[in-house]
Amino acid sequence: MFKLMNTSSLQSDGPIKVLLYAHHGFGKTYQCRNFQNRYGKGLILSGESGLKSVEDVSIDYVPFTSWDKEHDPENGVFSFRGIINMLKSKDFQNQEYKWLAIDSLTELSEQLISHLEKEYEGNSNGFQMWGDYNRLMLGALKWIRDLPIHVYVTCLAKEEKDANDVTQYWPLVKGNAVSKHVPALFDHVLCGVRATEKNDQGTPKVRRFVVTDEVSGWHGKVRDPRNRLKPYEQVDDITALFARMALPDKDYEAYTKAKTAQKKGEKNE
Repeated sequence: MFKLMNTSSLQSDGPIKVLLYAHHGFGKTYQCRNFQNRYGKGLILSGESGLKSVEDVSIDYVPFTSWDKEHDPENGVFSFRGIINMLKSKDFQNQEYKWLAIDSLTELSEQLISHLEKEYEGNSNGFQMWGDYNRLMLGALKWIRDLPIHVYVTCLAKEEKDANDVTQYWPLVKGNAVSKHVPALFDHVLCGVRATEKNDQGTPKVRRFVVTDEVSGWHGKVRDPRNRLKPYEQVDDITALFARMALPDKDYEAYTKAKTAQKKGEKNE
């Protein structure tokens, strides 16, 4: 007699695997502080030297400057491949990190293709190079995604016209096949959009939204079986969305009542 598993036993509060892609200035790196505040100790794999937005928060990070060049941790020089080997070590496991971020996938793809172009210099077989690129990039992402902790990956967005001349927004990574495949690797794909409007005094105010579905050319998705998120969510802290989806039904009912009361109060002011 064999024992079957049942989907009702799956944890709604298990590790989150999320990709956030957006144009420059959305605040993708800034979200790392929200992961730290909500989940605890984390590690950023940084390829962009752009951690100013979290410099007032105590978060461990490792800067990678190449895919597979010099790796000398004692002198602060790291390759991404060397970092992968570090993550496999007992020392990493003993750190008990609760989440890990790659910031950003755009930079990582640039470093990998630069590495492969040198490897294939003088070789006219472009198909083989791109085949290696797809294998290495997707393989590394899958390995990191499957770590038993929360995983957060940032990426720039690119615009392209489809066959009907409609603008589509995809993750900005090298290789169209990889760009289209990357969202399938994650449970949650959020697309960041900034909107600037002026208040009554004429002062500009920036509002941030995330797209959680296939909307207006963006390719978002969330694993949200209770349908608690809207296609557009105005939010500064994306981890609040994951917390909302994980709420027990009674707590979610209380949350919605509180939000309704808040909106009524704002209208009456």
